[in-house]
Amino acid sequence: MKKIICIGECSLNIVLDPMGRPLGSMPGGRVTNAAAILAGMHDNKVFVASEVSADPVGDILVDYLSRHGVDISSLDRFTEGRTAVNIFTASESGPVSLTRYEQYPDNCFDIIWPRIDEGDIVLYGGFYTLDHRMRPRMSRFLANCVERKATLIYLPGFLRQQAPRTTHVMPAIFENLEIADIVIADSDELKYIFGSDTPESCYRDHIDFYCRSLIAINPSKGSIDYYTGSEHTSANIPEQSRLTMLWKAGAIAGVVSAVIADDISTEALGLPDATLRHAILDSAVDCAHRAVENTSGQWQHIF
Repeated sequence: MKKIICIGECSLNIVLDPMGRPLGSMPGGRVTNAAAILAGMHDNKVFVASEVSADPVGDILVDYLSRHGVDISSLDRFTEGRTAVNIFTASESGPVSLTRYEQYPDNCFDIIWPRIDEGDIVLYGGFYTLDHRMRPRMSRFLANCVERKATLIYLPGFLRQQAPRTTHVMPAIFENLEIADIVIADSDELKYIFGSDTPESCYRDHIDFYCRSLIAINPSKGSIDYYTGSEHTSANIPEQSRLTMLWKAGAIAGVVSAVIADDISTEALGLPDATLRHAILDSAVDCAHRAVENTSGQWQHIF
């Protein structure tokens, strides 16, 4: 049975209205939420390799993952620091602003990594895969995943506020791209990282040389697009779901689900035909829709 290993930040998202009143909260990070969705979909073992403090916020995240059936044996509970919290403040006239609180210890990933076997799926992404604290250990683990013939799915996961730091981490981004079998990102992230106006130009100019498969979620166009080589396949996404983090997490889970269900090899992902591209996108849209439908209405409109 294939394992799914999800590497990314565990954080808590809190949303305030323009008057500072709380609208709601939920676990943050597409990797974390994709892990929770996947654990409820398959008999496959789902691991989260991450870290949270032994504080009340960390307890919330551990409980969330455990309730959804995620294996947390590779989740480090550190004591010298605080679990990351993202506060999103809505605006009546402009974009949502982000205030972030974090206090990580100097040491990281005091964990036993899951064993990697051929065909396992490894999700990795965000600044968490670039940070100088964990990059050396992360690089060694990802190299082992490649050697063991796992399928690697990279989620750049940038926020607008992180764009000024891009130059310093571009070498690590290209390393992450080079080992990936699939890259999944939304159009805004691609623009923040590469400065390209469209996902297609980003793929042609920056990604194709490293990874042949880019799945781009494009909210402004209402589509999710699969680029590979000179080929392009597109599927529509519901307008009400285009901007939600939960929809994106569900889409990621749907891509993983298709890879597992159809036993898609890394060789096939190197040059996927039209039938395979359609199957993966259909699975992404279907899983994303079900993820939103199965979540309380309070969370649907927040993220």
